[in-house]
Parts: sequence; C-alpha cells; structure tokens
Amino acid sequence: MADIVQHEASAIQREATSILDVIARAAADPSVNVEKLERLLAIQQTILADQRRTAFMAALSALEAELPQITKQGHVVVNGALRSKFARIEDVDTAIRPLCKEHGFAFSFDSEPTPGGIKFSCTMSHRDGHAETKTITLPTDTGAGRNAVQAVGSSTSYARRYLLSMHLHLITRDEDDDGTGGRGPVTAEQAATLRAKLAEVKGDEARFLNWLAAPSFEEIPAKNFERAMLFIAEKRKAKP
Repeated sequence: MADIVQHEASAIQREATSILDVIARAAADPSVNVEKLERLLAIQQTILADQRRTAFMAALSALEAELPQITKQGHVVVNGALRSKFARIEDVDTAIRPLCKEHGFAFSFDSEPTPGGIKFSCTMSHRDGHAETKTITLPTDTGAGRNAVQAVGSSTSYARRYLLSMHLHLITRDEDDDGTGGRGPVTAEQAATLRAKLAEVKGDEARFLNWLAAPSFEEIPAKNFERAMLFIAEKRKAKP
C-alpha cells in the first residue's frame, strides 16, 4: 500500500510542478496585469499546499507500515490490586521517535485552561511543510494523593499519549497478549520462512522484530505470521 501511495504522490507532484512552471512564466511576462498575477499567485499557493499535504500523507502511510505495537508496561494499582495497564509515554517515545525522524515528522504540544479542565493540542509537522493538529479536553486528574501540580502533570501525560495515538493510529497490547490460548508463537518452519524472506528483500531484522513486538523470529506470535508475510511482500514490491 505504501508504495502505491508513493507512486500516486509522485504523479501528483509532477503535474503540480508543470502547472507551477506555467504560473512562473506568466509572472515573468510584463504584459500580465496585476489582478491576473494575484490570481495566479493564489493558485500557486493552493498547489504548493496540496503538494505538501500529498507528501505528508505519503510519508505517513510509509511510517504507519513500520510502527510497532506498543506494550502496556505501565500499571495502575489501587489498594494493592492491579486495576489496569497502559502504555507509558516513554515507551511510546522509544518506539516511534527513530521512525518519525526517518520519515520527516516532528511533534509539538500546547495546552490552555478551559471551564471543563485543560484543552491539549498536538501538531504533527512534516519536513516538506504540511502540519496537522489534533486536540482533546480533559479534566485534571485529581486522584488520591495528588496535589494540584501532580494532577495537571498526570492529565498532561495522558493527553500526550492519547494525541500521539490519534495521529499515528498506534496499537497497544498487554504484556501477556501472546501467551497461551491460541496465541502461541509461530512454528520453527514459519520462523525460518520469515527470516529467509526478510533477507531476500534486505530488510532490517531488528526493526522488523520491533515492529512485531517480538524478541526473536521464533517468538513472533502466530497470529502475526500473515501480517508479517504481507509486510515483506509489500517491501518486495516497493524495491526498484
């Protein structure tokens, strides 16, 4: 899918560049009146914005194909009992930062008080110039034992995790999701097949295993075998 999006993006970029060339020639022509030139410049700005958004979406598609599932390593304990698990912001950052850098993405966060709590925003920017912003409004997390500052900090941490997940469609999983009950690892033959197929397309083993949240090929969950094979097939198609 990522290679298809990249191909379509390249075609759009070529067409837009051709139109921009026409506008540039018109701008250099002294016989073109000011009003017409202003309309042409407005068209130029629209085309450039479309180019940047196309590049953003193509890069996002390629990034999402490589993002791993995030293991829920954070624990919420109430009265000594485990109530729930969550993906910590540091675990999310470790998983996504190198890939976001590779594909040209960066994030910035902001917040402002509202009558209902705090409005948080996260802007995802691409190196080619396009950016998109998502927002969420949360109450301050006034849990037991938290002072006012800690309550704001807890809400901020949650908002950052949630907003990153909204932008990147992140998937989280429990630490024990790949245990028994039909969720065991691939067979030895399947592990060997994945290793060999990945080598054929010159894939990075460490990144591949991180994407699948598996320490080794032999520990890849059986439920992810078809997904892994599809990823390799897409990588093969994308090779020149």
